[in-house]
Amino acid sequence: MSKKRKPDGYESYDWDLPAWVDASFDRATPYTEEELDLLVRDTLEGIRDTAAWMNLVDRVGGEEARRVLRTRLIMHDENARRQPRH
Repeated sequence: MSKKRKPDGYESYDWDLPAWVDASFDRATPYTEEELDLLVRDTLEGIRDTAAWMNLVDRVGGEEARRVLRTRLIMHDENARRQPRH
């Protein structure tokens, strides 16, 4: 088994652990618009067939339901209050 090459500055990181375990990877900035787009897309893949999602879409429509989901994801971003969204 070959040893994984570590990028400069990450000598102490255990590359067999997921990134979220290492506090040095903690975010200090809000999600970017591109990251939010990915979060919405990936979240929708997991909830699209749920009764709650279908009920929301029936009540407000597909586009508004996506906006609601995006807003909820922003609200759960602990860094969202640190910098204004553009």
